[in-house]
Amino acid sequence: MINLSTNKQLNLILPSSNKALAEAIKSASPQELQSLSQDKDLKSIMNSLLKQSSQSANSDNELLNLLKNNPTLKSLGSVSGTIKDLLNAIKSEKNPLPTEKLLNNFLVDIKDLSEPILKEKIKNSGVFLESKLKNPTANVKEIMVNDLKAILAQANNEIAKSDHPNKNELLKQMDKLSLQIDYHQLVSHLSNSTSLYVPFEWDKMKEGQINIRKDKEDKFYVDIDLKLEEYGELNVKLSLYEENQLNIQIYSDNSEFKELVKENIPSLRSSLIENNVTPREIRLLDSKTPKVASPYMSDAKRINIGFEVKA
Repeated sequence: MINLSTNKQLNLILPSSNKALAEAIKSASPQELQSLSQDKDLKSIMNSLLKQSSQSANSDNELLNLLKNNPTLKSLGSVSGTIKDLLNAIKSEKNPLPTEKLLNNFLVDIKDLSEPILKEKIKNSGVFLESKLKNPTANVKEIMVNDLKAILAQANNEIAKSDHPNKNELLKQMDKLSLQIDYHQLVSHLSNSTSLYVPFEWDKMKEGQINIRKDKEDKFYVDIDLKLEEYGELNVKLSLYEENQLNIQIYSDNSEFKELVKENIPSLRSSLIENNVTPREIRLLDSKTPKVASPYMSDAKRINIGFEVKA
């Protein structure tokens, strides 16, 4: 089981170690930087932000807005797509680098996905690397071999020293992948939730993101946002409470997709019950319908979650 910790990792929002933050700050206007801090130089601004972040959510919200409105970060695409591009560039070499095997092992086709594999891929997605390394009982060697962000750091050094014909393209794709992971780490920190990309390959999906929150009463809220090739945008909101009571809200504007969902709701309900989950509510709504988390949801101010992962 993946347990979510309430411990925030402030080191993840340093611009020297988080590429997404560096990108957001770089493209921020003077007015936006001024709203974040009265200090004029970048170092002072960041010192101020770090201090404010531990005391107030105001600076977090300002930074979160910068991230979501940053044109570079908005056009990053999917992590799975970047991994595929990276693998294609590596495969052009007759003697492939060891990185290829590691990346191939990480990218799983959706048809081969199971609950244990999904948990493993989420745990090793790179989003939790720093938190895992800070665990005093952690097996560092195992983490560095399996965690995607750690693999990227090692592969970057490996490729930088190589004579690979696609060296520049490989380094470019690795930098993009690192930026995508850093983005999810930073969004997790600033939104008091756990922001994850969908860690599998599916040719019918353009992009996918999962956001998980937990409140003090052990209620879980999951937002799943997908962009599908055939059916467009799909948003699913899940609320789990009292350990096995589940509310599901599905948002889509595609009439064909909604008909498919309607046809399969009975099987979904049966499958949930077979797995000891009680579907209290399954609703199919238009995307324009105002999204409400759940009638059972607590005050959002009570949400208190970090993104440390423990196996």
